[in-house]
Amino acid sequence: MINKINRILLALLSICTLGSCSDDFLDRDSLVGLSEGGFWQSEQDAIMGVNALYDANREFTNSIVIYGMMDDFTDISYQSWATGLTTGNFPSNASFYSNSWGIFYKGIYRANTVLENVPDIEMNQATKNRILGEAKFFRGYFYFKLWDFFGGVPLYDTAMNVDETYKPRSTEEEVYNFIVSDMTDAFELLSENYDQSNKGRATKWAALAMRGKAHLWAEQYEEAAEDFKYLMDNSDRTLIDDFHSLFRVAGNNNDEVIFDVQYIAEQGYGLATDRNYGNARGATSGSQRTRPTPKLVNAYEMIDGTPFDFANFTDAGGDTFDPNDPADWQDEESVRRLFENRDPRMQQAIVVPWSTFVGRNEVEYLYKFPVDTSDPLAYVPIWTAGSYAWRKFVETGSVYTLQNNMPQNFPLIRLADVILMYAEAKNEASPGDQSIYDAVDAVRERAGLPDLPTGLSQDEMRERIRHERMVELCGEGQRYSDIRRWGIAKDVVDGVWMTEFTGVNIRQRGFPDHYYLWPIPQTEIDVNPALTQNPGW
Repeated sequence: MINKINRILLALLSICTLGSCSDDFLDRDSLVGLSEGGFWQSEQDAIMGVNALYDANREFTNSIVIYGMMDDFTDISYQSWATGLTTGNFPSNASFYSNSWGIFYKGIYRANTVLENVPDIEMNQATKNRILGEAKFFRGYFYFKLWDFFGGVPLYDTAMNVDETYKPRSTEEEVYNFIVSDMTDAFELLSENYDQSNKGRATKWAALAMRGKAHLWAEQYEEAAEDFKYLMDNSDRTLIDDFHSLFRVAGNNNDEVIFDVQYIAEQGYGLATDRNYGNARGATSGSQRTRPTPKLVNAYEMIDGTPFDFANFTDAGGDTFDPNDPADWQDEESVRRLFENRDPRMQQAIVVPWSTFVGRNEVEYLYKFPVDTSDPLAYVPIWTAGSYAWRKFVETGSVYTLQNNMPQNFPLIRLADVILMYAEAKNEASPGDQSIYDAVDAVRERAGLPDLPTGLSQDEMRERIRHERMVELCGEGQRYSDIRRWGIAKDVVDGVWMTEFTGVNIRQRGFPDHYYLWPIPQTEIDVNPALTQNPGW
């Protein structure tokens, strides 16, 4: 009981210690000394209160960035160090689960506190509507994350006191309906855009995208397609021409992003992707905790839309290129041919052998293989035995050097994702519809690839959409949820070896049947006897 009371008190205090005390809600603050009883009196109090929701969202992103936003738990990326979620040996009492659960419910508590207190504050009505809309959005968003990872969870629509925190789990359908209700309210209350000082706040388009996403996860395909189509037709979001700029500081607040996590270059308020995705030649001396897999690199098509196949390439001796022979990777001319005339997103997302990388001091480094650590102009990955490296979310040059604190916003929803979700939902609801082709082709055309062939069956189109999501959204954390909701995670992950691009085995992966849902944290079951555990844990 003491632990439970302590958690409630900490949550109460968090409203008064997080947020923003200026018009720019990304600015740091210090609200220590305010009491809950003296709070919720003014418009500024309401703004500071709702800003604490963004901090909770940022906290979860910060906690999973070291896992490639959890793409490391899939077939397209892997964690350089062994972790239970990659090997299939993770106990139900692991802090990873309890920390995530705690962050989401902390955010839900904060949202409920806003929704209870802000209606009684005398303030500008438009600002009040925005704040209430943000609270509804985040409450629905945090419940979506809980639903995605844990299944049915307890639903709280008020700021809970101790006696009210022992609810049993609601059904998955009840959680889904709750999310849809919150996102519907948020859509009505929120604005389409904000001024510069409020860039990054949740908009009505973020709410609509999340409502559509909830419909898609629940396999309510017609409703999902309707929401995504309305957003595509009526929002001002557009696919920007420069794909790579989406994942650089220079691309912050671009016209494709629908909702993201905002960061600034200040200790404790920046993003750690440059460190965890990055390499030794970068300005922050990255550790490459997360790395793309050969499967992902090999999935990128040729520029004419045909599949990539090693059998179409020869080594220096004229023989078929053997990816499992390290000697073939030392043949610069042959290796360059492997990566020429490919889907441009490959080189924009991934550093491959014999490509260049602009790193520390604006020097252009060449990724030689074998890795040449003695050459001052050679690219040096952390892992030298045959490793691909991320280019996504890794800054070039030396403008930003604050380790673990890059001012790179992280996109959680962008238009390309919505377009592909629309195509998926429409293919399930109305297979063969021309709008499905139009949607997928829009994403492919931005990449410089030809349109899909006509006459695809529903199954064939389904596979093309899944392929497109894999290569378009790699490194952004979408794949982990995708392969679980599609029911293919065990097939593509379990028993598969993580390998170098030379074919050398690193570590075998595991995905037991019960990994489709995370365990209810044992610490939560200990304090709430009404909770039941997910099967297999």
